[in-house]
Amino acid sequence: MKSRFFPLVLLLSSAGVFAQANDPVIMTINGKNYKKSEFEYFYNKYNNEDVIDKRSLKDYIDLFKDLKLKVAEAESQGLDTTASFRAELFGYRATEAKPYLDDLEINEELVRKEYNRMKDLIEVSHILVAFPKILNNDIKVFPSDTLETYNKAVQIRNRILKGEDFEKIAAELSDDKNTSKKERPGYLGWFTGLDLNPPFEEVAFNTPVGSIGQLTRSNLGYHIIKVHAKKENPGRINAAHILIPCPADADTVQAADAWKKINEIYDELMKGADFSALAKEYSKDPGSASKGGELGFFGYGTMVKEFQDAAFGLKEIGAVSKPFRTQFGYHIVKLLDRKPLESFEEKRKDIEAKLNSGGYFIPLHQPGIENMKKEYGFQKEDAGYQQLFSQAKTVYPTDSLFYAAFENSEMPLLTVDDTRYSAAQFINYLKKNVRSPFTMSTDLLDDRLQWFEYNALNEAKNKSLESKYPEFKNLIQEYRDGILMFEISNKEVWGKASDNAEDLSAYFEKNKKNYVWDEPFFKGYVVLAKDAKTKKKMQKEIARMQPDEAAQYLYDNYKVGGVSYVKVEKGLFKKGDNAFVDEAAFQSGVAERPAEFQDFFLIGKILREPESYMDVRGPVMTDYQNYLEEIWIKSLNEKYKVTVYPEVIETIK
Repeated sequence: MKSRFFPLVLLLSSAGVFAQANDPVIMTINGKNYKKSEFEYFYNKYNNEDVIDKRSLKDYIDLFKDLKLKVAEAESQGLDTTASFRAELFGYRATEAKPYLDDLEINEELVRKEYNRMKDLIEVSHILVAFPKILNNDIKVFPSDTLETYNKAVQIRNRILKGEDFEKIAAELSDDKNTSKKERPGYLGWFTGLDLNPPFEEVAFNTPVGSIGQLTRSNLGYHIIKVHAKKENPGRINAAHILIPCPADADTVQAADAWKKINEIYDELMKGADFSALAKEYSKDPGSASKGGELGFFGYGTMVKEFQDAAFGLKEIGAVSKPFRTQFGYHIVKLLDRKPLESFEEKRKDIEAKLNSGGYFIPLHQPGIENMKKEYGFQKEDAGYQQLFSQAKTVYPTDSLFYAAFENSEMPLLTVDDTRYSAAQFINYLKKNVRSPFTMSTDLLDDRLQWFEYNALNEAKNKSLESKYPEFKNLIQEYRDGILMFEISNKEVWGKASDNAEDLSAYFEKNKKNYVWDEPFFKGYVVLAKDAKTKKKMQKEIARMQPDEAAQYLYDNYKVGGVSYVKVEKGLFKKGDNAFVDEAAFQSGVAERPAEFQDFFLIGKILREPESYMDVRGPVMTDYQNYLEEIWIKSLNEKYKVTVYPEVIETIK
């Protein structure tokens, strides 16, 4: 039932006509007024150029009236107050509201800045001076934890500025053990826009080549950054390689054998051998050998230096490098394809997604948030904020002590659209939303407060959607009416029809003339048997049984374990529906026997007209439902007073 109902009532969406001015009442039902604009939305939606079954304006007036009568009856029975109704409507509204709520102005300058940085690559090293709590695997950092770290970082940076060797100090003092022990202590590699932590990136991209950047702070501590080089981003390349392993500690014989093998392969390539075939045969890289050595697209800085220099050094598509060595062994690389950096418009969505996922939703949408603050009268209570931040200097915002200090406090924090939000409401929000990209107590608190503000603004915007966007109001009203119409129709019509065999049978007997057939049908079972001997045995055993009893008997007695020696199909078949029925009942053609069932027979009879409503259940059910619907609509018209205003109908376009 539902699948037939929803295409008519619910599934057409969006645009409609909603006249704000001069919106007279077109119809009154049970004392409730319905405006011209709501009917025009309904009419234009179901009478558009894509609709095949177009009707007259009067037909649409009647459809609209019948819909609202059913809704009135559903409301009178309290169907609009049930938990299931409220949950379904709430869920639908939330889904439809999301595009409106997410439609926020973007910080174009921020997106453009990140794109411009993607045009370049920078090569950087760093020295990390970590917060003491980070070294102890305690990520709860207070402002007091940063002072000593900051002073230490200033001293280290000053030593470098006075001429001490960056790498020597990195090896000695950097708390980043992943880089301090490298051949080049502190070395991080090549990066482009959005590859680095945003504060780190900001300093790195604003530091001249060969210089030491300003101190920058991350969740880990303070960073001293050195920029080695800067170059244009060459984009991404797709390359294939052949690897002959040769570990760094290989002896002279191993190294000589590997070098000999890679050169033999190179010689074959120079003679015209297929690179992909040789990679599949000889390469020992398990991730790429089976794919002809193909690595897929990668950017500059993602591979070890020797491999990167060789691959990006190839200028022509199809060019092959000479053998070279990395820490993994000897390689030959072939350039398969090259992709330059995409245009700004092509890259925009990726940049926005990275900023969102990287904890920078608020900065990315700051212009839109500021517009919301103006629109909904946002007011911030500085005194309340100051108390929260004062507490966060000594008690971590996600600790129970912080919660206890404010969870019952009515101290005002902000006002949005005349709704006041207290410290207690913020604590309730904080308990449910403790995750943050920040570890310092005051940074975490600031981040959560910004999101609390945004959620308050979003609540105000959400409440205003119906008044601000007429098409949204009409869509939600349509869905509400649709749910109620379905529930009440199921109760008063569809359920009564489907569950009442006696009434369906009586309706069929009374209207038999409407269900005559143009051709005979076979009613019964097609039985496929293993062979002629089994068929004969089956027919003997079921000779005195009724068709349904016989079919069940065969099901029960001709199955051993998981193997069945019979296949039974029940149905009402006309000529052409089933080859076995055609052969045995209508003497037309010869059915092809499947390998496992070499014979068959029928149980049933040929009918010239339906015996009962079950033979034509679908059409009878539909007609009976329509019959009940007519009676029901007539009763609703008698129950509820309906007034239609012809002079308003005449103005419908």
